[in-house]
Amino acid sequence: MQPSTKFITLTSYKGGVGKTTSAVCLSCLFSNYGQVMLIDSDPNRSATAWASSGNLPFKVATENTATRLMAKTHFDFVVIDTPARPAEAEMQELVEGCDLLLLPTTPDSLAMKAMMLTSQSLPKGTNYHILLTMVPPPPQRDGEDALKVLQEKDFPVIKQGIRLLKVYKDAAALGLPISSIKGGKKAWQDWIELAKLSPISELINSEIS
Repeated sequence: MQPSTKFITLTSYKGGVGKTTSAVCLSCLFSNYGQVMLIDSDPNRSATAWASSGNLPFKVATENTATRLMAKTHFDFVVIDTPARPAEAEMQELVEGCDLLLLPTTPDSLAMKAMMLTSQSLPKGTNYHILLTMVPPPPQRDGEDALKVLQEKDFPVIKQGIRLLKVYKDAAALGLPISSIKGGKKAWQDWIELAKLSPISELINSEIS
């Protein structure tokens, strides 16, 4: 019996928080453990552009083509990159049938406030976690400070943040996974560490167990 497909949705009320980059990198990560499809629902189609070279290890589909692909192929993981600032009705749809909702946010105050508004709009009982992205490197403490604030306020934040590194732009421009870019191993290490932590580890273990 095949394991059930795991659906992971990324959403945010604010643009520019690394939502699409996170969706692509998570799809690369999950590709180490099974068949993956990324559904590009963002009107900018940034994930589709990234994948246009054909060098990413997963399928990319739009909302219109995803159903046909799923009818032909079993996907272990489906990652959904949503439009920025979904309406309340759209948020309900995003949550339904979703195994994990991720709210990416940069550690600056405006993005954090937008993320908190997003979390308040979620239906009760939603399984969601916050992913800190574009974290400035040391000696800046933005990431550590944001993590501390979120933990003190009892937000479900993942302890591993994603560092702000130029290689992400290079990977998108070249249509390659981060791990294939010169200097990309440092960036990819963040995702490897993320895979060891809840809730990402549970999704992976459910497929390989």
